[in-house]
Amino acid sequence: MPPPEVCVIHPGALSASSWARLASHLPAGTPVKVLELETISGFWAADTELTVAELADRLQPRLAIPRERVLVGWGVGGAVADALAAPSRRVVVLDGLAPGATQPPREAELLRLFAMYAGARRGRPLEIDPAHLRAGLEPALAHILEAASASGALRVDTTPATVKRCYEQHAARVLRDHGLVAGYEPSGAPLTVVKATESIAPASPALGWDRFADVELLASGGDHYTMLTDPASAAHLAMLLRRWLTPTIAAA
Repeated sequence: MPPPEVCVIHPGALSASSWARLASHLPAGTPVKVLELETISGFWAADTELTVAELADRLQPRLAIPRERVLVGWGVGGAVADALAAPSRRVVVLDGLAPGATQPPREAELLRLFAMYAGARRGRPLEIDPAHLRAGLEPALAHILEAASASGALRVDTTPATVKRCYEQHAARVLRDHGLVAGYEPSGAPLTVVKATESIAPASPALGWDRFADVELLASGGDHYTMLTDPASAAHLAMLLRRWLTPTIAAA
């Protein structure tokens, strides 16, 4: 019997190459397939009529070969993984919201997530004073630019205009993903939720999935982005996934 395949639903923001770090810590011979949502034109173009179910339908042919799989969905990819759920598949949601888990994020929360994203460019969080994120858009972006430049996450000659444009693009992605999830009806199949230490929704214990299904809740190091890019956090995440990939020996 072939080993279980790890099938990742990747929504973008970070490079898909981020998964190579995690894959290097999985058992030898584990096949890893990354399905990028940004290869679907409606998702890439932020089509407001697109649904999670339609994204799952577009990905389904790529899973045509029957085999045991662990479906891993990061962020909005978690909802898509749930929509692809089948009895032979284990679904693992990595810091992804369930419908209704939170209200659409406001400016201060969007800035918090953008600071996490900027930090992920160097693999670990930026040193951010939360008070600066509540001081208004321009002061907050200036603080993020200063922290990111000092850490090497951004070039020292990066302009405030460039940072503002990157923030606006990132905020649009976050709001698009929130809207996609809000319109999804979960499958109700059991799943595992891995919540980052600095989560996308710190106040929601299981990111809302426990309202719809039996949930196994696990914790990962890092924040919503560095759980994939920080070497120690990625290794820890791989360790959590190994439980479904390593053969067990039955007791005599």
